[in-house]
Amino acid sequence: MSDELRPWSVTASRITYEDRWIRLRSDDCVTADGTVVAPFHVLDYPDWINVVPVMPDGRVLLTREYRHGRGEIIHGLVAGGVERGDSETGDAAMAAARRELREETGYEASTFVKLLTSYPNAASHSNAVTSWLALDLSRAGEPRFDPGEKVELLFEDLAALLGDLQSGAVIMQSMHVAALYAAESWLRRRSSEA
Repeated sequence: MSDELRPWSVTASRITYEDRWIRLRSDDCVTADGTVVAPFHVLDYPDWINVVPVMPDGRVLLTREYRHGRGEIIHGLVAGGVERGDSETGDAAMAAARRELREETGYEASTFVKLLTSYPNAASHSNAVTSWLALDLSRAGEPRFDPGEKVELLFEDLAALLGDLQSGAVIMQSMHVAALYAAESWLRRRSSEA
Protein backbone atom coordinates (compact mmCIF):
# COMPACT_ATOMS: atom_id res chain seq x y z
CA MET A 1 0.00 0.00 0.00
CA SER A 2 1.32 3.41 -0.98
CA ASP A 3 1.56 6.22 1.57
CA GLU A 4 0.83 8.73 -1.18
CA LEU A 5 -2.57 10.43 -1.02
CA ARG A 6 -4.35 10.44 -4.35
CA PRO A 7 -7.88 11.28 -5.47
CA TRP A 8 -10.29 8.43 -6.06
CA SER A 9 -11.08 7.31 -9.60
CA VAL A 10 -14.72 7.61 -10.64
CA THR A 11 -15.83 4.70 -12.82
CA ALA A 12 -19.47 5.74 -13.12
CA SER A 13 -21.57 8.72 -12.10
CA ARG A 14 -25.31 9.38 -12.23
CA ILE A 15 -27.79 11.90 -10.87
CA THR A 16 -30.08 9.89 -8.59
CA TYR A 17 -32.24 12.78 -7.39
CA GLU A 18 -32.69 16.41 -8.39
CA ASP A 19 -35.14 19.20 -7.65
CA ARG A 20 -34.89 22.98 -7.21
CA TRP A 21 -33.17 22.63 -3.82
CA ILE A 22 -30.74 19.76 -4.16
CA ARG A 23 -28.99 17.45 -6.57
CA LEU A 24 -27.77 14.05 -5.41
CA ARG A 25 -24.95 12.54 -7.46
CA SER A 26 -24.09 8.88 -6.94
CA ASP A 27 -20.54 7.96 -7.96
CA ASP A 28 -18.91 4.54 -8.22
CA CYS A 29 -15.34 5.07 -7.03
CA VAL A 30 -12.07 3.21 -6.65
CA THR A 31 -9.61 4.41 -4.01
CA ALA A 32 -5.87 4.67 -4.62
CA ASP A 33 -5.36 1.26 -2.98
CA GLY A 34 -8.04 -0.36 -5.17
CA THR A 35 -10.96 -0.41 -2.71
CA VAL A 36 -14.31 -0.05 -4.48
CA VAL A 37 -16.64 2.49 -2.87
CA ALA A 38 -19.97 2.31 -4.65
CA PRO A 39 -22.16 4.17 -4.51
CA PHE A 40 -20.67 7.25 -2.88
CA HIS A 41 -23.30 9.98 -2.65
CA VAL A 42 -22.39 13.62 -3.20
CA LEU A 43 -24.70 16.58 -2.62
CA ASP A 44 -24.14 18.92 -5.56
CA TYR A 45 -25.05 22.39 -4.31
CA PRO A 46 -24.27 25.74 -5.89
CA ASP A 47 -21.70 27.75 -4.00
CA TRP A 48 -23.01 29.56 -0.93
CA ILE A 49 -22.30 32.93 0.66
CA ASN A 50 -22.82 34.35 4.09
CA VAL A 51 -22.55 37.94 5.23
CA VAL A 52 -21.59 39.52 8.56
CA PRO A 53 -23.33 42.92 8.34
CA VAL A 54 -21.94 45.46 10.81
CA MET A 55 -24.01 48.55 11.59
CA PRO A 56 -22.33 51.97 11.91
CA ASP A 57 -22.63 51.67 15.74
CA GLY A 58 -20.70 48.35 15.64
CA ARG A 59 -23.60 45.98 16.25
CA VAL A 60 -23.93 42.91 14.04
CA LEU A 61 -27.16 42.42 12.09
CA LEU A 62 -28.33 38.83 12.54
CA THR A 63 -31.26 36.88 11.21
CA ARG A 64 -33.55 34.65 13.22
CA GLU A 65 -35.62 32.10 11.34
CA TYR A 66 -37.05 28.62 11.37
CA ARG A 67 -34.65 25.96 10.08
CA HIS A 68 -36.47 22.76 9.24
CA GLY A 69 -33.43 20.47 9.30
CA ARG A 70 -33.16 21.09 13.06
CA GLY A 71 -36.85 21.90 13.52
CA GLU A 72 -35.81 25.01 15.45
CA ILE A 73 -35.83 28.78 15.21
CA ILE A 74 -32.17 29.80 15.24
CA HIS A 75 -29.91 32.82 14.90
CA GLY A 76 -27.92 33.12 11.72
CA LEU A 77 -26.23 35.38 9.23
CA VAL A 78 -27.51 36.64 5.93
CA ALA A 79 -26.86 33.63 3.72
CA GLY A 80 -27.87 31.98 0.49
CA GLY A 81 -26.84 30.30 -2.70
CA VAL A 82 -25.01 31.84 -5.62
CA GLU A 83 -27.55 32.04 -8.44
CA ARG A 84 -26.99 31.97 -12.21
CA GLY A 85 -27.75 35.68 -12.57
CA ASP A 86 -25.08 36.55 -10.01
CA SER A 87 -22.27 35.48 -12.37
CA GLU A 88 -23.21 38.18 -14.90
CA THR A 89 -21.46 40.80 -12.76
CA GLY A 90 -18.06 39.08 -12.71
CA ASP A 91 -17.67 38.14 -9.04
CA ALA A 92 -20.66 35.87 -8.49
CA ALA A 93 -20.05 35.44 -4.74
CA MET A 94 -19.88 39.21 -4.18
CA ALA A 95 -23.03 39.74 -6.26
CA ALA A 96 -24.83 37.03 -4.27
CA ALA A 97 -23.75 38.65 -0.98
CA ARG A 98 -25.12 42.03 -2.09
CA ARG A 99 -28.36 40.48 -3.34
CA GLU A 100 -28.96 38.35 -0.25
CA LEU A 101 -28.24 41.26 2.12
CA ARG A 102 -30.80 43.42 0.33
CA GLU A 103 -33.41 40.65 0.00
CA GLU A 104 -33.22 39.32 3.57
CA THR A 105 -32.75 42.57 5.48
CA GLY A 106 -33.60 45.58 3.31
CA TYR A 107 -30.08 46.92 3.95
CA GLU A 108 -27.26 47.68 1.54
CA ALA A 109 -23.56 48.09 2.27
CA SER A 110 -21.08 50.33 0.51
CA THR A 111 -18.13 48.19 1.57
CA PHE A 112 -17.70 44.41 1.34
CA VAL A 113 -14.59 42.65 2.64
CA LYS A 114 -13.96 39.03 1.71
CA LEU A 115 -13.21 37.21 4.96
CA LEU A 116 -12.66 33.60 3.93
CA THR A 117 -13.67 30.76 1.65
CA SER A 118 -14.29 27.31 3.09
CA TYR A 119 -15.97 24.01 2.30
CA PRO A 120 -19.24 23.28 4.13
CA ASN A 121 -18.51 19.53 4.13
CA ALA A 122 -15.87 18.44 1.61
CA ALA A 123 -16.57 14.77 2.32
CA SER A 124 -20.02 14.85 0.75
CA HIS A 125 -20.77 18.36 -0.60
CA SER A 126 -19.35 19.76 -3.82
CA ASN A 127 -19.65 23.47 -3.01
CA ALA A 128 -17.70 26.22 -1.28
CA VAL A 129 -18.95 29.05 0.92
CA THR A 130 -17.51 32.57 0.81
CA SER A 131 -17.94 34.74 3.90
CA TRP A 132 -18.16 38.51 3.62
CA LEU A 133 -18.00 41.42 6.05
CA ALA A 134 -20.47 44.17 5.06
CA LEU A 135 -19.71 47.68 6.35
CA ASP A 136 -21.29 51.11 6.04
CA LEU A 137 -24.83 49.74 6.05
CA SER A 138 -27.85 51.84 5.20
CA ARG A 139 -31.53 51.01 4.98
CA ALA A 140 -32.59 50.70 1.33
CA GLY A 141 -36.17 49.47 1.73
CA GLU A 142 -38.17 46.51 2.92
CA PRO A 143 -36.86 42.93 2.76
CA ARG A 144 -38.06 40.76 -0.14
CA PHE A 145 -38.45 37.25 1.22
CA ASP A 146 -38.64 34.09 -0.86
CA PRO A 147 -41.95 32.19 -0.69
CA GLY A 148 -42.18 30.43 2.67
CA GLU A 149 -39.36 32.53 4.15
CA LYS A 150 -39.90 34.64 7.27
CA VAL A 151 -36.88 36.35 8.79
CA GLU A 152 -36.64 38.41 11.97
CA LEU A 153 -33.75 40.86 12.26
CA LEU A 154 -31.68 41.18 15.43
CA PHE A 155 -28.93 43.64 16.29
CA GLU A 156 -26.31 42.17 18.62
CA ASP A 157 -23.00 43.23 20.13
CA LEU A 158 -20.35 41.03 18.49
CA ALA A 159 -18.36 40.35 21.68
CA ALA A 160 -21.53 39.38 23.56
CA LEU A 161 -22.63 37.14 20.70
CA LEU A 162 -19.26 35.36 20.62
CA GLY A 163 -19.54 34.86 24.39
CA ASP A 164 -23.02 33.39 23.96
CA LEU A 165 -21.71 31.04 21.29
CA GLN A 166 -18.86 29.88 23.54
CA SER A 167 -21.19 29.30 26.50
CA GLY A 168 -23.75 27.45 24.39
CA ALA A 169 -26.47 30.03 25.07
CA VAL A 170 -26.68 30.53 21.29
CA ILE A 171 -26.11 27.77 18.73
CA MET A 172 -25.62 28.69 15.07
CA GLN A 173 -24.58 27.04 11.83
CA SER A 174 -20.85 26.29 11.98
CA MET A 175 -19.97 28.26 8.83
CA HIS A 176 -21.70 31.31 10.32
CA VAL A 177 -19.67 30.91 13.52
CA ALA A 178 -16.44 30.76 11.50
CA ALA A 179 -17.45 33.94 9.64
CA LEU A 180 -18.21 35.75 12.91
CA TYR A 181 -14.77 34.90 14.32
CA ALA A 182 -13.11 35.96 11.06
CA ALA A 183 -15.04 39.24 11.17
CA GLU A 184 -14.07 39.84 14.79
CA SER A 185 -10.41 39.25 13.91
CA TRP A 186 -10.58 41.62 10.91
CA LEU A 187 -12.34 44.34 12.94
CA ARG A 188 -9.80 44.00 15.79
CA ARG A 189 -6.88 44.32 13.33
CA ARG A 190 -8.44 47.38 11.73
CA SER A 191 -9.04 48.97 15.13
CA SER A 192 -5.42 48.41 16.22
CA GLU A 193 -4.14 49.98 12.97
CA ALA A 194 -6.22 53.14 13.43
